[in-house]
Amino acid sequence: MSAQQKQITKLVAALVEFSDQFGQMSTEDCQWAIQNTKAAIGLFVEAVRNRPIAALVGLPEGTVIRRVKVDRSHSPQKMVNATGRRQYIDKDILATMPLGEGDEVDVYFVPTKRFVLASEVSAFLAQYGLVPDPRAQTAVNEADPTFADDHPNGTQWSDFCYLTFYRWYDERDVYCNRDDRVWRGYWFLSGVPTPRK
Repeated sequence: MSAQQKQITKLVAALVEFSDQFGQMSTEDCQWAIQNTKAAIGLFVEAVRNRPIAALVGLPEGTVIRRVKVDRSHSPQKMVNATGRRQYIDKDILATMPLGEGDEVDVYFVPTKRFVLASEVSAFLAQYGLVPDPRAQTAVNEADPTFADDHPNGTQWSDFCYLTFYRWYDERDVYCNRDDRVWRGYWFLSGVPTPRK
């Protein structure tokens, strides 16, 4: 028996062991899968292949995941304006915001729970299979203006450029600048799953 055949045998055994999970399917979906088993397995294989990389790594307690539509044709300034927040922005730095990928993405907001140096942010996100996507972060804060009230969030891209959303007393703010800053333990750093090559 080849290594792949052994792996498939283990997979089938695991599916049998946890077969009660199929109870979440409707009767119609179950019947379709019975009548179209090969196609159903194809869908299963495709879903596993395209799962977010971040799902492979244990995210810390308190991580928030938001699915959001992102209009990447808009300029960074137009996206920030759409949040309706008071702006403290260096427009030249805002213009360097990376384009990112995907019209609809899962944005992960990972609690720092400690001081994170600006020089550590890439590694902090990478340990969870994430990369910064400030446009997606902005879209989340536009879709839910109250989100940053309890989840002050930021991200950072090349040369310590950063974008933050938070509430200061009664004022909802957005900052964009460049700084070799320290992210304190109350921040949520945002990122999206690393695109598969």
